[in-house]
Formats: sequence, C-alpha cells, structure tokens
Amino acid sequence: MRTELEALTRLQEIDQQTAQLRAEIAALPKRLATLETRLAAEKAAVEQAQKVLKDEEALRRRFESDIKDQQQKIIKFREQSSGVKTNEQYRALQHEVSFAEEEIRKIEDRELESMERSEKLGAQLKEAQSQLADSTKVVEIEKDQARAQSAEQQKRLEDLVRRRDAERSGIPEDLLRVYDRVSSTRGTGVAYAQGQRCLGCHMGIRPQMWNQIRDGEIHTCESCGRLLFYDPSKEPQPEPEPEKVKRGRRVPEAGVD
Repeated sequence: MRTELEALTRLQEIDQQTAQLRAEIAALPKRLATLETRLAAEKAAVEQAQKVLKDEEALRRRFESDIKDQQQKIIKFREQSSGVKTNEQYRALQHEVSFAEEEIRKIEDRELESMERSEKLGAQLKEAQSQLADSTKVVEIEKDQARAQSAEQQKRLEDLVRRRDAERSGIPEDLLRVYDRVSSTRGTGVAYAQGQRCLGCHMGIRPQMWNQIRDGEIHTCESCGRLLFYDPSKEPQPEPEPEKVKRGRRVPEAGVD
C-alpha cells in the first residue's frame, strides 16, 4: 500500500509540474502579444508625429502663399496710388497698403510660431524614432528567446507526459479514479497526514483512522476526500530536553564554623 501511495505522490508532483509548465507555455504568446502591442503603439506615435510635422510644413507653405498674395496687393495699391487724382483716393490706397503690411506681420508671427512648433515636433519625432528602434531590437531578441524557450518547454512537457504515463501504469485503477476525481476539483488528490491532521485541508483525523494510516492503510480524508499518505520522517521532531544543572556540595567559607 505504501508503494502505491508513494507512486501517487510522484504522480501528483508530475501533474503539478505539468500544470505549471502548461501555464508558462500559454503565457508566452500573451507576453509576446503585449510586446507587439507596445511596439505598434510606438509605431503609431512615430507616424502621428510625422503627420503633425507635415501638417505644420503645409501650414507654413500656406503662410508663404498668403504673404505673397499680400505683397502683390501692396504692389498693386502702390501702382494705383501713382495715378490717383485726389488726396482722399491716395489716403484710401495707403490705408490698404498699411492693412496689407499689417497682415504680412501677423502671418509672419504665425509662421514663426509654426517653426517653433516644428522644432519641438522634430525633437519629439527623433526621440520616438529612437525609442521605436530600441523597442524593435528588444522585441526581436524576445522573439528569438521565446522560440528557444518554447522548444525547450515542449521537450520538458513531452518528458513529463511520458513520466506521467509510466507512473499511472503502476497504480491500481480504483486509486486512480479517486485521485483523478479529487484532483480535478481540489487541485491535488494526495495529501500528507501529519500530527493527526490532513495537510490538504488542515482538518483533524479520527484516532482510529490515524492509527490505521500510520500502519500503512489507505484512507481518504473525511473532509476533503484526498488520499492520505503518512511519512514518519515528516513528523515534527520533539524539542531536546535542556540539560539539568548539577548542584555540588556547598563548601563552607573560611573562618566559618
């Protein structure tokens, strides 16, 4: 009976390692997807910075066109002013010239602001491109490591499956049924029994059953249903008793009767 329980504990350890390994294998694509998502976000940031920078450049081209339009107006107004016959007409044309010159100054101010924005956007774009280049390298390294890790994990999983099949082949069907049923709901199907308790659920064990378990009989916990395995080496060892101080015969002091 003890041999069968030992096989079940080994099977449980293999099953736990397998579950952990499968979880790691499942987590790997998610980790890579997270990296790809971050990389895509950085690519989008670079593209957005490029677009905004191009928009500013297009805006300045419109400013240049507007300035040329106003300059053409000034030329036209000055040409007209040379042929006017009244002071009123001359002042009106001069007013139009002044208005056009003021518009040019306003456009030039906006053009200067656009150039300052472009300078900042250019610095941001350069930083975003540098970050994207670094992230691309990191993602490629992560992918290479992931491929190597995945291959190693698959080998380990195949080994665990072979070991699991070998362990199950030597365990009676009735015990496997109990183990499979309990482990499917509890996570584990075997628990150590120590100190008259089930360490799976930490509930107490009746004295008669406790004695039978220690004698090597197979029982299930009445609380959680796990198969109980007793290992005397896992029992807590008693504290060593402190050494008693030996008392000697009292020697009388000199000069005392």
